[in-house]
Amino acid sequence: MTHKTTRLYLPALVGALLATTAQAETAAPAWDFDFHGYVNAHAVFADCDDSGAVVAGNALLCTGEDATSVSNGYSPASFQFSASTQREGFDIKAVLAIEPGTTDNSAFNGNGDNRAYRAFFTVGNADMGTIKVGRDYGVFGIDVVLEDMALGGVGAPASIRSPLNTTLGAAGYGYVFADRLSQITYSRQLGANLQADIGVFQPLDPVSFGGNGYVGDSGSERPGIHGRLRYNHEQGYISSTFYSQDVATPNGDYTARGIDVTAALQLGATRLAASAFDGQGFGYYGLLIDGADINGTPRDTSGWFTQATHTIGATKFGINYGVSTIDLAGADTLVQVEQQSKLSAGVWHTLWSMFTVSGEISRMEAESHAGDSIENTAFSVGLALSF
Repeated sequence: MTHKTTRLYLPALVGALLATTAQAETAAPAWDFDFHGYVNAHAVFADCDDSGAVVAGNALLCTGEDATSVSNGYSPASFQFSASTQREGFDIKAVLAIEPGTTDNSAFNGNGDNRAYRAFFTVGNADMGTIKVGRDYGVFGIDVVLEDMALGGVGAPASIRSPLNTTLGAAGYGYVFADRLSQITYSRQLGANLQADIGVFQPLDPVSFGGNGYVGDSGSERPGIHGRLRYNHEQGYISSTFYSQDVATPNGDYTARGIDVTAALQLGATRLAASAFDGQGFGYYGLLIDGADINGTPRDTSGWFTQATHTIGATKFGINYGVSTIDLAGADTLVQVEQQSKLSAGVWHTLWSMFTVSGEISRMEAESHAGDSIENTAFSVGLALSF
């Protein structure tokens, strides 16, 4: 009798489960999944400085014998996955972007650290604005970074004999790179043309790349703050961003801060862009890199960047120039870098809307407060695939 009852109820139970699943699938909005990527490599040939001059804190220029690399450009190799849906009028999206370099000098699978990633989600709508939570590029400096034509190429090489995850583009030569930050940021449209962003982020710890800079724990007593105000119009935009975080040192705390203004103008097939920044204690090519002297006294920095590009069919031509200046701080000597400048020219030709061949030439110079200078010239030919 027990077996008979089980046989009678089992089909009904299975049917009820299937019906419940079907109702849940019908009621729940669908998720849209997306995947795209970008892979690039560039053959870079550098005429290194052999003058014997010393400029401490330069943006990783090469000295001595000339050098070459087959390496990643300014944009990392990237594989991005996303999932998006809607719930009760809110757009929800999650993103995972794996962004490794294509470069490693080490044998046997490589023992270097090429890991870079972004992982975040957004929730919002047109009426309420959007909140971003997770690790993504910060607000400060993001507009000028996205204008830099070197995103499709190289710009300034960095440590060419042992290349980094990416080159520098024009970071350090007119602007400071917008790093990946752990953040909670709120964005909202203020009318048809005005956009505002404000958020908090995990403070970065100061590091030094040969610039006699302070290295230590920032203290993290309170989160950093970043923000942007951007006005969009039919032919371009003008924006201003800021960055602020506290840094604790044995000799007292200071606030690392920066502000910039960026504008872009599209005139037919020609695009013009310009940017300028000013800051204290927050670095001059990467955030919190050599931003203070060895004792933690902040360095004042400033810079400007200009660019013009022109497109003819599937071919883009471009030229940019930028300058960054760095003041001496308390313990600094005259060997410290005072100014860095770069002039770049390039051409990019795209086939099948996804495969790009590029060529660039860049001239970089770093000058010390003592008047010595280091000069590099770099030529690159690259290939890139986006999908």
